[in-house]
Amino acid sequence: MQDQHFDEPVRVALGRSGNTIYKVERVAQAADILMNRWPAKTGRYHVAARKACLGVLEGLKEAHYARAAFVNAAIEADILVERDA
Repeated sequence: MQDQHFDEPVRVALGRSGNTIYKVERVAQAADILMNRWPAKTGRYHVAARKACLGVLEGLKEAHYARAAFVNAAIEADILVERDA
């Protein structure tokens, strides 16, 4: 497994009320959230993000691909927290 850090963390709101903010800094963290803590039904961006994260962990992709896919999935699920929020 080749866990990598994101260039910039991604903040997502999880929990029943979306009141728990996670600062996601690593690909393995993002993969864990996508597979075990995702709040919404899976959509196409969610599936793409899972594949991208697994690709990084298998050493086939770079972290920036996984980060971009994770951000798109978070937007799709309406859990992305803006930096200045």
